[in-house]
Amino acid sequence: MDEVKQHKSEGDVWTVLKGRVYNISPYMKFHPGGEDMLMKASGKDCTALFNKYHAWVNAEFLLEKCLVGFLDVPM
Repeated sequence: MDEVKQHKSEGDVWTVLKGRVYNISPYMKFHPGGEDMLMKASGKDCTALFNKYHAWVNAEFLLEKCLVGFLDVPM
């Protein structure tokens, strides 16, 4: 998660959704809710925020080309 936190500026936006790390920078201009809404998810886990507004959306398909990897969760 430390690396994700480093990517929260315009042009370099990463977020975590359901344990998957995404570089959403290329998607910013296409988001119907605007870039400001996506910036709220930058550098952190956005799962709760995403589920609040888009629980029915298949994010894995929509963002598949933005996938960076999977979040390492310490055991």
